[in-house]
Amino acid sequence: MDKSIEMIYNYIKNNEKPADELKLGAEFEHILLDKDAYTLGYFDRGGTGDLFREMEALGWEANREGENILSISKGNIYISTEPGGQLEFSTIPLKSIDEIKEALKEFYLDATMVLKDYDSNIYNIGFQPKTNVDDIKILPKERYYAMYDYFKTSGKMGKYMMKGTASLQLSIDYTNEKDYGKKYSMANRLSNILYMIFDNAPFFKDRPYEGYALRSKIWNNTDRARTGMIERAFRLDFGYEDYAKYLAENDAIYILKDGEFKRFNGKIKDAIDQNTSKEELEHLMTMVFPDVRTKNFIEIRQIDSIPYPYNLGAIAFLKNLFYNEDNLEQAWNLLGDMSYKEAERARIEMYEKGFKTKIMGKSIDRLAGELLSMIDIDKSDEKYIKPIYDLFEGKSLKNLAIESWENYAMVQNAISDLRVRMEVFDV
Repeated sequence: MDKSIEMIYNYIKNNEKPADELKLGAEFEHILLDKDAYTLGYFDRGGTGDLFREMEALGWEANREGENILSISKGNIYISTEPGGQLEFSTIPLKSIDEIKEALKEFYLDATMVLKDYDSNIYNIGFQPKTNVDDIKILPKERYYAMYDYFKTSGKMGKYMMKGTASLQLSIDYTNEKDYGKKYSMANRLSNILYMIFDNAPFFKDRPYEGYALRSKIWNNTDRARTGMIERAFRLDFGYEDYAKYLAENDAIYILKDGEFKRFNGKIKDAIDQNTSKEELEHLMTMVFPDVRTKNFIEIRQIDSIPYPYNLGAIAFLKNLFYNEDNLEQAWNLLGDMSYKEAERARIEMYEKGFKTKIMGKSIDRLAGELLSMIDIDKSDEKYIKPIYDLFEGKSLKNLAIESWENYAMVQNAISDLRVRMEVFDV
Protein backbone atom coordinates (compact mmCIF):
# COMPACT_ATOMS: atom_id res chain seq x y z
CA MET A 1 0.00 0.00 0.00
CA ASP A 2 1.31 3.43 -0.96
CA LYS A 3 2.47 5.44 2.07
CA SER A 4 -0.02 8.27 1.49
CA ILE A 5 -2.86 5.75 1.11
CA GLU A 6 -1.73 3.98 4.27
CA MET A 7 -1.75 7.20 6.29
CA ILE A 8 -5.28 8.07 5.18
CA TYR A 9 -6.40 4.46 5.76
CA ASN A 10 -5.00 4.46 9.30
CA TYR A 11 -6.59 7.81 10.09
CA ILE A 12 -10.04 6.54 9.11
CA LYS A 13 -9.54 3.26 10.99
CA ASN A 14 -8.32 5.05 14.12
CA ASN A 15 -11.60 6.96 14.30
CA GLU A 16 -13.80 3.90 14.74
CA LYS A 17 -16.18 4.33 17.69
CA PRO A 18 -17.67 1.80 20.14
CA ALA A 19 -21.26 0.87 19.30
CA ASP A 20 -22.55 2.54 22.48
CA GLU A 21 -20.80 5.85 21.75
CA LEU A 22 -22.29 6.76 18.37
CA LYS A 23 -23.14 10.46 18.13
CA LEU A 24 -24.54 13.08 15.74
CA GLY A 25 -22.62 16.03 14.37
CA ALA A 26 -24.96 18.65 12.92
CA GLU A 27 -24.01 21.60 10.74
CA PHE A 28 -26.62 24.11 9.59
CA GLU A 29 -25.64 26.72 7.01
CA HIS A 30 -27.64 29.93 6.58
CA ILE A 31 -27.72 32.94 4.30
CA LEU A 32 -28.20 36.50 5.53
CA LEU A 33 -30.63 38.53 3.41
CA ASP A 34 -31.90 42.10 3.63
CA LYS A 35 -35.59 43.05 3.64
CA ASP A 36 -35.70 42.79 -0.17
CA ALA A 37 -34.06 39.33 -0.16
CA TYR A 38 -30.67 40.47 -1.45
CA THR A 39 -27.64 38.69 -0.04
CA LEU A 40 -25.63 40.38 2.68
CA GLY A 41 -21.95 39.55 2.53
CA TYR A 42 -19.53 39.56 5.43
CA PHE A 43 -18.72 43.27 5.06
CA ASP A 44 -22.24 44.52 4.38
CA ARG A 45 -24.24 46.27 7.08
CA GLY A 46 -26.15 43.55 8.92
CA GLY A 47 -23.90 40.87 7.41
CA THR A 48 -21.88 38.20 9.17
CA GLY A 49 -19.20 40.64 10.29
CA ASP A 50 -21.68 42.84 12.14
CA LEU A 51 -23.43 39.81 13.59
CA PHE A 52 -20.18 38.41 14.99
CA ARG A 53 -19.17 41.73 16.55
CA GLU A 54 -22.57 42.10 18.22
CA MET A 55 -22.50 38.48 19.43
CA GLU A 56 -19.07 39.05 20.97
CA ALA A 57 -20.61 41.85 23.02
CA LEU A 58 -23.16 39.32 24.30
CA GLY A 59 -20.42 37.06 25.63
CA TRP A 60 -19.59 34.85 22.65
CA GLU A 61 -15.88 34.18 22.22
CA ALA A 62 -14.45 35.65 19.01
CA ASN A 63 -11.77 34.12 16.79
CA ARG A 64 -10.00 36.77 14.72
CA GLU A 65 -7.81 36.73 11.65
CA GLY A 66 -6.28 40.17 11.60
CA GLU A 67 -9.08 42.64 12.31
CA ASN A 68 -11.86 40.34 11.14
CA ILE A 69 -13.86 38.02 13.39
CA LEU A 70 -14.26 34.87 11.30
CA SER A 71 -15.91 32.66 13.90
CA ILE A 72 -17.46 32.77 17.36
CA SER A 73 -18.16 30.13 19.98
CA LYS A 74 -20.00 29.62 23.23
CA GLY A 75 -19.78 26.39 25.18
CA ASN A 76 -20.25 23.56 22.68
CA ILE A 77 -21.60 25.82 19.91
CA TYR A 78 -19.44 27.04 17.01
CA ILE A 79 -20.47 29.64 14.45
CA SER A 80 -18.30 30.27 11.40
CA THR A 81 -18.62 31.93 8.03
CA GLU A 82 -18.31 30.49 4.53
CA PRO A 83 -16.70 32.10 1.43
CA GLY A 84 -19.70 34.26 0.48
CA GLY A 85 -20.56 35.27 4.04
CA GLN A 86 -22.88 32.31 4.67
CA LEU A 87 -23.35 31.53 8.35
CA GLU A 88 -22.61 28.03 9.66
CA PHE A 89 -23.84 26.65 12.97
CA SER A 90 -22.26 23.50 14.40
CA THR A 91 -21.78 21.77 17.73
CA ILE A 92 -19.53 19.10 19.13
CA PRO A 93 -20.96 15.61 18.42
CA LEU A 94 -24.07 15.07 20.55
CA LYS A 95 -26.10 12.00 21.53
CA SER A 96 -29.62 13.27 20.91
CA ILE A 97 -31.62 15.54 18.64
CA ASP A 98 -33.02 17.24 21.75
CA GLU A 99 -29.49 18.45 22.53
CA ILE A 100 -29.03 19.75 18.98
CA LYS A 101 -32.33 21.60 19.21
CA GLU A 102 -31.40 23.31 22.47
CA ALA A 103 -28.04 24.44 21.08
CA LEU A 104 -29.68 25.77 17.91
CA LYS A 105 -32.28 27.61 19.93
CA GLU A 106 -29.58 29.25 22.06
CA PHE A 107 -27.81 30.57 18.98
CA TYR A 108 -31.00 31.74 17.26
CA LEU A 109 -32.19 33.62 20.34
CA ASP A 110 -29.06 35.76 20.46
CA ALA A 111 -28.67 36.14 16.69
CA THR A 112 -32.24 37.20 15.97
CA MET A 113 -32.15 39.66 18.85
CA VAL A 114 -28.96 41.24 17.49
CA LEU A 115 -30.27 41.50 13.94
CA LYS A 116 -33.40 43.41 15.01
CA ASP A 117 -31.22 46.52 14.86
CA TYR A 118 -30.23 45.79 11.27
CA ASP A 119 -32.00 45.45 7.96
CA SER A 120 -31.25 41.72 7.80
CA ASN A 121 -32.55 38.28 8.64
CA ILE A 122 -31.17 34.73 8.77
CA TYR A 123 -32.61 32.38 6.16
CA ASN A 124 -32.53 28.62 5.66
CA ILE A 125 -32.42 28.35 1.88
CA GLY A 126 -30.34 26.21 -0.49
CA PHE A 127 -29.26 29.04 -2.78
CA GLN A 128 -29.41 32.81 -2.43
CA PRO A 129 -32.43 34.01 -4.41
CA LYS A 130 -31.67 37.35 -6.07
CA THR A 131 -28.15 38.72 -5.96
CA ASN A 132 -25.71 38.52 -8.87
CA VAL A 133 -22.92 36.35 -7.42
CA ASP A 134 -20.32 38.61 -9.03
CA ASP A 135 -21.48 41.31 -6.61
CA ILE A 136 -20.78 39.11 -3.55
CA LYS A 137 -17.25 39.50 -2.18
CA ILE A 138 -15.24 36.45 -1.21
CA LEU A 139 -14.25 36.39 2.45
CA PRO A 140 -10.63 37.61 2.78
CA LYS A 141 -9.07 34.22 3.44
CA GLU A 142 -6.23 32.84 1.32
CA ARG A 143 -7.76 29.35 1.28
CA TYR A 144 -10.91 30.73 -0.31
CA TYR A 145 -8.95 32.76 -2.87
CA ALA A 146 -7.00 29.64 -3.85
CA MET A 147 -10.18 27.57 -4.22
CA TYR A 148 -11.94 30.32 -6.17
CA ASP A 149 -9.08 30.54 -8.65
CA TYR A 150 -8.89 26.76 -9.00
CA PHE A 151 -12.62 26.29 -9.58
CA LYS A 152 -12.49 28.78 -12.45
CA THR A 153 -10.65 26.08 -14.39
CA SER A 154 -12.40 22.93 -13.10
CA GLY A 155 -16.04 23.74 -13.90
CA LYS A 156 -18.55 26.43 -14.78
CA MET A 157 -20.35 27.03 -11.47
CA GLY A 158 -17.67 27.24 -8.79
CA LYS A 159 -18.46 30.87 -8.01
CA TYR A 160 -22.12 29.99 -7.48
CA MET A 161 -21.16 27.19 -5.09
CA MET A 162 -18.78 29.31 -3.04
CA LYS A 163 -20.86 32.47 -2.86
CA GLY A 164 -24.47 31.32 -2.94
CA THR A 165 -25.13 27.81 -1.60
CA ALA A 166 -26.12 26.65 1.89
CA SER A 167 -26.71 23.13 3.18
CA LEU A 168 -27.45 20.92 6.14
CA GLN A 169 -24.76 18.36 6.91
CA LEU A 170 -24.96 15.45 9.31
CA SER A 171 -21.95 13.49 10.55
CA ILE A 172 -22.40 9.92 11.75
CA ASP A 173 -19.99 7.48 13.37
CA TYR A 174 -18.91 3.97 12.34
CA THR A 175 -17.73 1.04 14.47
CA ASN A 176 -15.47 -0.85 12.04
CA GLU A 177 -14.63 -1.06 8.35
CA LYS A 178 -17.63 -3.20 7.47
CA ASP A 179 -19.96 -0.78 9.24
CA TYR A 180 -18.20 2.13 7.55
CA GLY A 181 -18.59 0.61 4.10
CA LYS A 182 -22.23 -0.25 4.63
CA LYS A 183 -23.12 3.26 5.84
CA TYR A 184 -20.97 5.14 3.36
CA SER A 185 -22.24 3.14 0.39
CA MET A 186 -25.89 3.53 1.42
CA ALA A 187 -25.46 7.28 1.89
CA ASN A 188 -24.28 7.47 -1.75
CA ARG A 189 -27.24 5.40 -2.96
CA LEU A 190 -29.54 7.83 -1.13
CA SER A 191 -28.01 10.90 -2.82
CA ASN A 192 -30.62 11.69 -5.46
CA ILE A 193 -33.48 10.86 -3.12
CA LEU A 194 -32.17 13.19 -0.40
CA TYR A 195 -31.54 16.01 -2.88
CA MET A 196 -35.16 15.82 -4.03
CA ILE A 197 -36.87 15.38 -0.64
CA PHE A 198 -35.01 18.34 0.81
CA ASP A 199 -34.86 20.54 -2.30
CA ASN A 200 -35.04 24.11 -1.02
CA ALA A 201 -33.59 26.36 -3.73
CA PRO A 202 -36.73 27.94 -5.26
CA PHE A 203 -35.21 31.00 -6.93
CA PHE A 204 -32.28 31.80 -9.18
CA LYS A 205 -31.51 35.37 -10.22
CA ASP A 206 -34.82 36.68 -8.86
CA ARG A 207 -36.96 34.21 -10.80
CA PRO A 208 -38.48 30.83 -9.91
CA TYR A 209 -36.02 28.08 -10.72
CA GLU A 210 -37.66 25.85 -13.31
CA GLY A 211 -35.50 22.79 -12.69
CA TYR A 212 -34.88 20.77 -9.56
CA ALA A 213 -32.06 20.26 -7.04
CA LEU A 214 -30.25 23.46 -8.02
CA ARG A 215 -27.58 23.11 -5.35
CA SER A 216 -26.72 19.62 -6.58
CA LYS A 217 -26.46 20.91 -10.16
CA ILE A 218 -24.14 23.68 -9.02
CA TRP A 219 -21.87 21.19 -7.25
CA ASN A 220 -21.95 18.86 -10.24
CA ASN A 221 -20.63 21.70 -12.39
CA THR A 222 -17.95 22.87 -9.97
CA ASP A 223 -15.36 20.08 -10.14
CA ARG A 224 -16.48 16.58 -11.06
CA ALA A 225 -13.32 14.99 -9.69
CA ARG A 226 -14.06 16.01 -6.11
CA THR A 227 -17.87 16.36 -5.99
CA GLY A 228 -20.97 14.22 -6.43
CA MET A 229 -21.19 10.48 -5.90
CA ILE A 230 -18.09 8.26 -5.73
CA GLU A 231 -18.07 5.36 -8.18
CA ARG A 232 -16.16 3.10 -5.79
CA ALA A 233 -18.91 3.52 -3.19
CA PHE A 234 -21.30 1.46 -5.31
CA ARG A 235 -19.12 -1.62 -4.88
CA LEU A 236 -20.30 -4.03 -2.21
CA ASP A 237 -16.83 -4.28 -0.66
CA PHE A 238 -16.19 -0.53 -0.36
CA GLY A 239 -13.83 0.23 2.52
CA TYR A 240 -11.19 2.51 4.00
CA GLU A 241 -8.63 1.96 1.22
CA ASP A 242 -11.17 2.83 -1.48
CA TYR A 243 -11.87 6.20 0.06
CA ALA A 244 -8.16 6.79 0.69
CA LYS A 245 -7.42 6.22 -3.02
CA TYR A 246 -10.23 8.57 -4.05
CA LEU A 247 -8.91 11.30 -1.76
CA ALA A 248 -5.26 10.84 -2.73
CA GLU A 249 -5.89 11.28 -6.46
CA ASN A 250 -7.53 14.70 -6.15
CA ASP A 251 -5.58 17.93 -6.52
CA ALA A 252 -4.64 19.38 -3.14
CA ILE A 253 -5.15 23.07 -4.16
CA TYR A 254 -4.14 24.38 -0.75
CA ILE A 255 -2.12 22.74 2.03
CA LEU A 256 -1.12 23.28 5.64
CA LYS A 257 2.60 22.75 6.18
CA ASP A 258 4.62 23.60 9.27
CA GLY A 259 1.86 25.83 10.59
CA GLU A 260 1.43 27.81 7.38
CA PHE A 261 -1.22 27.55 4.67
CA LYS A 262 0.04 27.71 1.09
CA ARG A 263 -1.07 26.93 -2.44
CA PHE A 264 0.07 23.56 -3.77
CA ASN A 265 0.35 22.38 -7.37
CA GLY A 266 -0.06 18.63 -7.12
CA LYS A 267 -2.19 15.73 -5.92
CA ILE A 268 -3.15 15.20 -2.29
CA LYS A 269 -0.94 12.10 -2.27
CA ASP A 270 2.01 14.33 -3.24
CA ALA A 271 1.36 16.55 -0.23
CA ILE A 272 1.61 13.63 2.23
CA ASP A 273 4.91 12.27 3.51
CA GLN A 274 6.21 10.60 6.64
CA ASN A 275 6.36 13.97 8.40
CA THR A 276 2.75 14.95 7.68
CA SER A 277 1.04 15.77 10.96
CA LYS A 278 -2.48 14.80 11.96
CA GLU A 279 -3.58 18.43 11.62
CA GLU A 280 -2.08 18.68 8.13
CA LEU A 281 -3.79 15.45 7.04
CA GLU A 282 -7.13 16.57 8.46
CA HIS A 283 -6.88 19.76 6.39
CA LEU A 284 -6.29 17.74 3.21
CA MET A 285 -9.38 15.65 3.96
CA THR A 286 -11.48 18.84 3.77
CA MET A 287 -10.28 19.64 0.25
CA VAL A 288 -12.75 17.29 -1.46
CA PHE A 289 -16.52 17.83 -1.48
CA PRO A 290 -18.35 14.65 -2.48
CA ASP A 291 -21.99 14.07 -1.56
CA VAL A 292 -20.66 11.92 1.29
CA ARG A 293 -17.29 12.83 2.79
CA THR A 294 -15.06 11.00 5.23
CA LYS A 295 -13.15 12.83 7.93
CA ASN A 296 -13.12 11.39 11.45
CA PHE A 297 -16.74 10.48 10.71
CA ILE A 298 -19.03 10.03 7.71
CA GLU A 299 -20.43 13.39 6.61
CA ILE A 300 -23.75 13.33 4.71
CA ARG A 301 -23.97 16.51 2.62
CA GLN A 302 -26.93 16.27 0.19
CA ILE A 303 -29.58 18.18 2.16
CA ASP A 304 -30.27 21.84 1.35
CA SER A 305 -30.41 24.36 4.16
CA ILE A 306 -33.97 23.96 5.47
CA PRO A 307 -35.79 25.72 8.32
CA TYR A 308 -36.91 24.40 11.70
CA PRO A 309 -38.57 21.95 12.26
CA TYR A 310 -37.69 20.32 8.93
CA ASN A 311 -33.96 20.45 9.69
CA LEU A 312 -34.36 18.37 12.83
CA GLY A 313 -36.73 16.07 10.96
CA ALA A 314 -34.04 15.40 8.37
CA ILE A 315 -31.57 14.54 11.13
CA ALA A 316 -34.12 12.26 12.80
CA PHE A 317 -34.66 10.39 9.52
CA LEU A 318 -30.94 9.85 8.95
CA LYS A 319 -30.26 8.96 12.57
CA ASN A 320 -32.94 6.28 12.61
CA LEU A 321 -31.88 4.88 9.25
CA PHE A 322 -28.15 4.65 9.94
CA TYR A 323 -28.11 3.91 13.68
CA ASN A 324 -30.68 1.09 13.55
CA GLU A 325 -29.30 -2.11 11.99
CA ASP A 326 -32.71 -3.39 10.94
CA ASN A 327 -33.59 -0.08 9.27
CA LEU A 328 -30.26 0.03 7.46
CA GLU A 329 -30.79 -3.51 6.24
CA GLN A 330 -34.25 -2.57 4.95
CA ALA A 331 -32.71 0.32 3.02
CA TRP A 332 -30.17 -2.07 1.51
CA ASN A 333 -32.96 -4.40 0.44
CA LEU A 334 -34.59 -1.48 -1.38
CA LEU A 335 -31.56 0.29 -2.87
CA GLY A 336 -28.65 -2.17 -2.67
CA ASP A 337 -28.81 -3.16 -6.36
CA MET A 338 -28.37 0.43 -7.53
CA SER A 339 -25.32 0.89 -9.77
CA TYR A 340 -23.20 4.00 -10.11
CA LYS A 341 -24.19 4.23 -13.77
CA GLU A 342 -27.88 4.16 -12.85
CA ALA A 343 -27.43 6.77 -10.12
CA GLU A 344 -25.51 9.09 -12.45
CA ARG A 345 -28.12 8.74 -15.20
CA ALA A 346 -30.87 9.57 -12.71
CA ARG A 347 -28.88 12.55 -11.40
CA ILE A 348 -28.91 14.30 -14.78
CA GLU A 349 -32.56 13.38 -15.41
CA MET A 350 -33.52 14.60 -11.92
CA TYR A 351 -32.57 18.18 -12.77
CA GLU A 352 -35.45 18.28 -15.27
CA LYS A 353 -37.98 15.70 -14.02
CA GLY A 354 -37.61 16.01 -10.26
CA PHE A 355 -39.56 13.47 -8.21
CA LYS A 356 -40.77 11.69 -11.36
CA THR A 357 -37.24 10.61 -12.19
CA LYS A 358 -37.00 6.82 -12.08
CA ILE A 359 -34.26 4.86 -10.38
CA MET A 360 -34.30 1.11 -10.97
CA GLY A 361 -37.80 1.44 -12.39
CA LYS A 362 -39.33 3.39 -9.49
CA SER A 363 -39.92 7.14 -9.26
CA ILE A 364 -38.00 9.05 -6.61
CA ASP A 365 -41.20 10.01 -4.77
CA ARG A 366 -42.19 6.33 -4.61
CA LEU A 367 -38.75 5.31 -3.32
CA ALA A 368 -38.89 8.10 -0.73
CA GLY A 369 -42.30 6.94 0.49
CA GLU A 370 -41.17 3.33 0.72
CA LEU A 371 -38.08 4.34 2.69
CA LEU A 372 -40.07 6.31 5.22
CA SER A 373 -42.72 3.64 5.64
CA MET A 374 -40.30 0.76 6.13
CA ILE A 375 -38.14 2.16 8.94
CA ASP A 376 -38.99 2.06 12.63
CA ILE A 377 -38.61 5.42 14.36
CA ASP A 378 -37.34 5.65 17.91
CA LYS A 379 -40.12 6.96 20.15
CA SER A 380 -37.99 9.94 21.24
CA ASP A 381 -37.64 11.05 17.62
CA GLU A 382 -41.26 10.70 16.45
CA LYS A 383 -42.03 14.37 17.16
CA TYR A 384 -39.19 15.39 14.81
CA ILE A 385 -40.14 13.06 11.96
CA LYS A 386 -43.79 14.12 11.67
CA PRO A 387 -43.19 17.55 10.08
CA ILE A 388 -41.29 16.05 7.14
CA TYR A 389 -43.93 13.51 6.04
CA ASP A 390 -45.16 15.88 3.33
CA LEU A 391 -41.64 16.29 1.95
CA PHE A 392 -41.42 12.54 1.37
CA GLU A 393 -44.64 12.75 -0.64
CA GLY A 394 -43.18 15.23 -3.10
CA LYS A 395 -44.39 18.45 -1.48
CA SER A 396 -41.00 20.16 -1.41
CA LEU A 397 -40.19 23.45 0.28
CA LYS A 398 -39.00 24.70 -3.11
CA ASN A 399 -42.41 24.14 -4.67
CA LEU A 400 -44.22 25.72 -1.71
CA ALA A 401 -42.13 28.88 -2.07
CA ILE A 402 -42.80 29.08 -5.81
CA GLU A 403 -46.53 28.64 -5.20
CA SER A 404 -46.32 31.54 -2.77
CA TRP A 405 -44.44 33.62 -5.36
CA GLU A 406 -47.25 33.02 -7.84
CA ASN A 407 -49.57 34.76 -5.37
CA TYR A 408 -47.26 37.63 -4.40
CA ALA A 409 -44.80 37.89 -7.33
CA MET A 410 -42.21 39.04 -4.79
CA VAL A 411 -39.36 36.80 -3.70
CA GLN A 412 -39.10 38.34 -0.23
CA ASN A 413 -42.72 37.39 0.51
CA ALA A 414 -42.43 33.95 -1.06
CA ILE A 415 -39.52 32.96 1.19
CA SER A 416 -40.84 34.45 4.43
CA ASP A 417 -41.34 30.98 5.93
CA LEU A 418 -37.65 30.23 5.37
CA ARG A 419 -36.60 33.01 7.71
CA VAL A 420 -35.45 32.08 11.22
CA ARG A 421 -38.35 32.89 13.53
CA MET A 422 -38.25 32.14 17.22
CA GLU A 423 -42.04 32.00 17.44
CA VAL A 424 -42.10 28.66 15.60
CA PHE A 425 -39.93 26.99 18.23
CA ASP A 426 -41.94 25.26 20.93
CA VAL A 427 -40.08 27.20 23.62
